[in-house]
Amino acid sequence: MKALVVKKYGENAEIVLESRDKPTPNQGEALVRVYAAALNPLDLSVKSGHIPFAKNPPFILGNEGAGVVEYSSKFPKGTKVIIQGGKLGVSQEGTHQELMVVPENQLVPLPDNFSFEEGAALPVAYLTAYLALTYYGEIKKDEWVAVAGATGSVGYAALQLAKALGAKPIAIVSSDEKEKQALTAQPEAIINLSQEGIVKGIARITNGQGINVALDPVGSNGTSLLLQSLAQAGRLVSIGYAAGMETTINLMDLLAKATKILGFSIYAIPEEVTQSALQHIIQLAEEEKIRPVIDSTFSLEQWGQAISRLTSRKAIGKIIFKI
Repeated sequence: MKALVVKKYGENAEIVLESRDKPTPNQGEALVRVYAAALNPLDLSVKSGHIPFAKNPPFILGNEGAGVVEYSSKFPKGTKVIIQGGKLGVSQEGTHQELMVVPENQLVPLPDNFSFEEGAALPVAYLTAYLALTYYGEIKKDEWVAVAGATGSVGYAALQLAKALGAKPIAIVSSDEKEKQALTAQPEAIINLSQEGIVKGIARITNGQGINVALDPVGSNGTSLLLQSLAQAGRLVSIGYAAGMETTINLMDLLAKATKILGFSIYAIPEEVTQSALQHIIQLAEEEKIRPVIDSTFSLEQWGQAISRLTSRKAIGKIIFKI
């Protein structure tokens, strides 16, 4: 079977597509034929050597996927499943392969109304967005929630989820093209950075009251602008750094309004909280209240093109390997 294997980590990581023997599951594990697997920023961090607890190479990346059960004591053969959880693609070999062995507790049935590609796009983005909004952001009904990078996979998920949870999402985008995509999630309002700035836009939309929660997968200068725009007791959840890891903040923006900055880590969240969140996400998917956007699909042989698409920051939605 084919697998995409990282042979060496670093900025010039060595990646090869190679043949491997069919794996054999142990007790409590399932053998799954993978039909779709996502490419995420975390994959790039692992291959670049930025994750200290990642498994040493050779290693197979991939934090999420979808496929069909070939063998399991828990799921009937032929069951369509989503592959998620654990430390897939970090310290546990991931989904960028044709056949994989995975613990049965890391499989959930694929919603009937979802394709394999949509199933592979669901766990990481939607769990990240859901837990950032609820566990860290503690959103409440009718609160204003600003989402930076709103057409990225996590950002778009956050727009849909905030709306489904009764909050009022504000999409922050950088172009007219991305504004059109963000509007398909039906946010309460939108800020197009090619037309106005974050601070001015949030003040306009909230009548000067500020936002209650900010989700920030972008980082850099935008972080300080979101912090400046928080309402009294507002919460800023940092979930990434697509535009850069460094920013400068004014401490008065924290002190004067008793605001909070929270760093997101899914590994710091109790497993029972994560599993409950996943079940709610699956329910919302079955109810057609959420649906991931697929930016593009590639074969495993096209891994270089897929990585280039992700690093370009032009992707609108999730990048998927069709396997």
